[in-house]
Amino acid sequence: MALRARLLLFVALPLAAVTALAGAGIAWWRWDSARQPTVSDDIPAMDQAIAVTMTAAGDQAAVAISGVLRAATCRISPVRKGGEFTRSADLYTDPGGEDDLISRIAGSLPAGWQPRRGAAAGGNAGPLTATIGTGVRLSVRQLGPGWVTARARTGCTGGKQPADGAPDATGGPATEVVNGLLSAIAARPGEVRQHRVTCPQGGSLATLAVLSQPTDSADLAGRLRARLPGGARLFTSASNRVSYRDGPVSVIVAASDDNTAVTVRYTTTC
Repeated sequence: MALRARLLLFVALPLAAVTALAGAGIAWWRWDSARQPTVSDDIPAMDQAIAVTMTAAGDQAAVAISGVLRAATCRISPVRKGGEFTRSADLYTDPGGEDDLISRIAGSLPAGWQPRRGAAAGGNAGPLTATIGTGVRLSVRQLGPGWVTARARTGCTGGKQPADGAPDATGGPATEVVNGLLSAIAARPGEVRQHRVTCPQGGSLATLAVLSQPTDSADLAGRLRARLPGGARLFTSASNRVSYRDGPVSVIVAASDDNTAVTVRYTTTC
């Protein structure tokens, strides 16, 4: 065999082996990716946990839901990163009513979720935890006076954080109420999001969340008092927040963390 042919063979054989290994590696990666869980597999259970919790709260709280967020990074395997994802909801009731609210929710969860109450601590009501069959964990706990949060969290899973839903283009009652409240404090809408989950008996629970453009957020309770609908149940708060329940509708108006804007959340319940 000529020297040139031997050299070509010397180069070609290792190259072919590397190409074959690379092809096998790609095939294995695709196979392994296809069999790994993703957050989309857990979203129905997360939504169910939040919808059942919101339904159980009834008219004892003004409520609002959030989108699905990547809360932590983790490893599904030694070679693959994943994440833990959450969907949360806020529930605002009168200060002192937090334990009754959490107890009401605990009594409405399916027995198969194994709901458990923890001990009260630090002046806060005892937390509630439960596990849905898919491995989604639900926690309901008091964060402050009159403020309870519900959070559904996945285990370590793959996939990307889903995009927030776009608001309904047709507007409707939610947009009318939100714009009216913002107008009452001389604010204009800025960032708009919509979050939606399916209710246990059908239909959906949706929150229209609007962050205003920079504005004066002082004394929301005093400035919005005249805008509250007659017959609405207003929940008391020591914070700069207005929360009320008007039949199946919850409305929460609160100053942003830096007090330079206002968030308005309008939620239709199951």
